[in-house]
Amino acid sequence: MNDQKITPANNVQSPKKALRLGEYLVNIGLIDQETLNKALETQKSVKKKLGQILVDMGVADDVIIAKALAVRLEIPYGRLDNANIPSDIIELIPAELAQKHEVIPFRKRGNRLLVAMANPLDLLALEDLRFYTQMPIDRAVVPANDITSALEKYYPKFGFGENLSLEFGSNEEDIELIEKKAEKQTSLRELQDLGGLPPIIKFVNSVISDAIKLNASDIHIEPQEKSLVVRYRIDGIMREIMRADKKINAAVASRIKIMSNLDIAIKRKPQDGKAQVKHGGKIFDLRVSSLPTSYGEKITIRILDPATAQLNPRDLGFSEKDLKSLMRAINMPQGIILVTGPTGSGKSSTLYACLNKLNSPEVNIITVEDPVEFDVAGINQVQINPSAGITFAKGLRSILRQDPDIVMVGEIRDQETAVTAFQAAQTGHLVFSTLHTNDAPSAVVRLMDLGIDPFLVSSSLIAVLGQRLVRKICKFCKAPDNLNSEQLEEIGPYIGNRKDVAFWKGKGCEACQHTGYSGRLGLFEILTLTPKLKDTISNRLSSEQLKKVALSEGYHAMSYDGIQKALEGVTTIEEIFRVAPPEITGESRSPDVDASLNEDAIPKDEDIVEDECLLRTDCPTKILVVDDNLVVLKLLRHLLESQDYLVITAQNGVEALKLASTEDPDMVVTDYVMPEMDGVALIKELKGRKETRNIPIMMLTAKDEEESELEGLDAGADDYLTKPIARKRFLARVARLLKRSV
Repeated sequence: MNDQKITPANNVQSPKKALRLGEYLVNIGLIDQETLNKALETQKSVKKKLGQILVDMGVADDVIIAKALAVRLEIPYGRLDNANIPSDIIELIPAELAQKHEVIPFRKRGNRLLVAMANPLDLLALEDLRFYTQMPIDRAVVPANDITSALEKYYPKFGFGENLSLEFGSNEEDIELIEKKAEKQTSLRELQDLGGLPPIIKFVNSVISDAIKLNASDIHIEPQEKSLVVRYRIDGIMREIMRADKKINAAVASRIKIMSNLDIAIKRKPQDGKAQVKHGGKIFDLRVSSLPTSYGEKITIRILDPATAQLNPRDLGFSEKDLKSLMRAINMPQGIILVTGPTGSGKSSTLYACLNKLNSPEVNIITVEDPVEFDVAGINQVQINPSAGITFAKGLRSILRQDPDIVMVGEIRDQETAVTAFQAAQTGHLVFSTLHTNDAPSAVVRLMDLGIDPFLVSSSLIAVLGQRLVRKICKFCKAPDNLNSEQLEEIGPYIGNRKDVAFWKGKGCEACQHTGYSGRLGLFEILTLTPKLKDTISNRLSSEQLKKVALSEGYHAMSYDGIQKALEGVTTIEEIFRVAPPEITGESRSPDVDASLNEDAIPKDEDIVEDECLLRTDCPTKILVVDDNLVVLKLLRHLLESQDYLVITAQNGVEALKLASTEDPDMVVTDYVMPEMDGVALIKELKGRKETRNIPIMMLTAKDEEESELEGLDAGADDYLTKPIARKRFLARVARLLKRSV
C-alpha cells in the first residue's frame, strides 16, 4: 500500500446509526442531494454499486471517496496495488464471501482481522465476516478499483480473465470452425452472449487445439463441486489437463453446443451433435455429447481423424500370419465376419480398414451405423434413427433391398439384428459387424444365446476377430527393460527356454509427456471356423471347450500376440499385462512354442532376500531429504524424526536419484538450488521414471518468487514451500502429501 500503510484504528466503533453510503457522502459535503437522487435513480436500472455509479457520472473519484470516508470515520486508508498479502490470510475469507461484500482480508493481529473495504459503512458485511471467521473485525477503506483488482488477483475464480489466460495452449495454430448451417436462435439470450465472448471462444479453441496436438481421442469437460476439470484421453489413458473456474461451465457448454448445432436451451436432457474444425490444414470431425450431472452439464468431445477412414488392414499392426487369415476371410463371397472387444478397442477402425480394402466400383457396399463416424467415398452409409423407426435391424432389412454385395452393421445388440444379419449372410451377402464379448470364442456362445441356431452359426460364420489396443513405446526414450521373476514366470509358457529374449520400455521424455509411450497398435486373435470347429459348435460346447479345440487348430490368444509384439520391441510387457494378461491355465500357451520350463529362471531359496516390512504393519514411513546445506539437512532430519519418520539424506540430485531407486522412499523433500543436479532436474528425472513416478515430492527454496514456484510445479512437484521453514506448517504439509499418496 503506498499512500498510507493500513493500520487498525484502536477501539474503532461502528456508527450508532447505520448510514447508507450516499447519505454519508451528502452529510460530509462530497456530493449534493440532487446528485444522490440521480445516482439512486440510475441504480434502479443498472446493477452497480452506488460508488461506481458516482464515478461513472464523473461527480466523484473512488480515491477521493475512500479518503473522505477514512477522514470522517477515523479509520485507516490505503492502496492495495502494491500489496503482497500472504495466502494464509486470504484463506481466512472464502471467495464467495469476499466477492459478495467486496472485501479483502489484509492482516491478522492476535485474534483480530483487518479487512480492506470500499464501503466501510456496510454493517451487514462486517456481521457476516465476524460470524464466518469468529474473529473481531477491524476496517480499512481503499478505492473501489483496488478492491476489484485484488479480488481478481487473490481470488482468481472471481472473473473470466484470470481463468482463461491459458498457459497450456499455443497461439501459433488455432482452429477454424467449419460452419454447416446458421447457429440456432434461442430465447436464452444470456447464454448466447456468454458463448460468444472472446475469452470463452479462445478457451474452447485452445482446449480443442491442444487435444489435437496431443493426439487425444476424447475431451472431457467436467463440472465438479468447486472447479471445472478438463481431461484428455491420450493413448487410451485419461489425463487431467487443467482446472478452471466452475462459473464458466455454462458459457463453455453453450459455446460447444453452438458449434455442434445443439439446443442451448435444453440443459436437463442429454444431447448429441457434430462439428468440424480445421487444424494445421486438416479437417477433424467432432462428435459432441452433453450430459446433465449434479454440478452442471458435462461435455464430451470425440475427435475423429479422417485419416483413420483411409486405413487398410496392413496399417493396424497384424502379424503376417493373422493378416493372411484376415485377408482370406474378407475375400470370401458370402458369410459373416465379427469383430469383438470392449468400447474403445478399435473395432470401428478395423471394420473401416476391411471395407477400404474391398471398396471398388465393382461392388455395392452399404453400412448402417450409430453414428456414422467417417464419410468414405464409394460407400453408402446410413445413420440409425430410432425416433424415425430406423434401428439396426430395420435399417439392415431396408438396405438388403438395395442390392448390396457387402453389408456392415455397426453392432449386433439384440436377437432381431442378429437373426437378420445371419439371414443376409445366408442369402449371398458378405456381412461385417461387431459384438461385445471378451474374446473370440465367447462370441460364438453369445450368438447362440441371442437365439441363432448352432447349425446357422457354423454354416454362416466365417471368422471372429478379437482385439484390444495397447500403447507403443516412445521411440525417443526407448531402453531395455529387466523383467522381474514373477513376470518371467507368467510369460514362460509363451517364450519357452529361449535365452535371447529382450524386452523394452520407455524411460519418459518430453516427446511422450514423460509417459514412455506414444501412439497405439492393436493386439489381435482370429478364430477361423475350420471343419472341426464347426462340428464343435453344432454340439453346443462352452467357450472354454471351444477354445481348447481352436488351440489345436492354430488359434492363439491376444496375450500371445501381445508378448510377440513386446519381443519385437514395439510395446511393453507391462502394457500386455494391463490390457490382455496371459492366462494361468496351460491351454493359453501357443501350440507352436516350446513350452518347457526354464529351471535356471527359478530363484533358489538362498537367493531370496525377505523384506521385514512386508511382514509387519508398523514399519516407519521413509522420507528422502535432499539439500546441499548440512545445517538445513540436519534440521529437516530432526523435524521428521520427531514424528517417527525414517529419514535418508542426500546432498545433491545425482546422489538422490540413486537412493530413490534403491531405497524406495515414500516421499522426497528436495532443495531447489544444488550442485551437479538441481531440484527441478531431479524432479523431472523422478517423475519420468516408471519406478519413482508416483512418489510424492515437496520442493523447498529460499526464493520467494512465483517463477521458481511454477518451474518446480511444472516439473512435477506435488507441493512447494519457501524457506525459512515453519515447523508446524512443514510437518502438516508432509502428512497431507503422504496421506494423499496412500
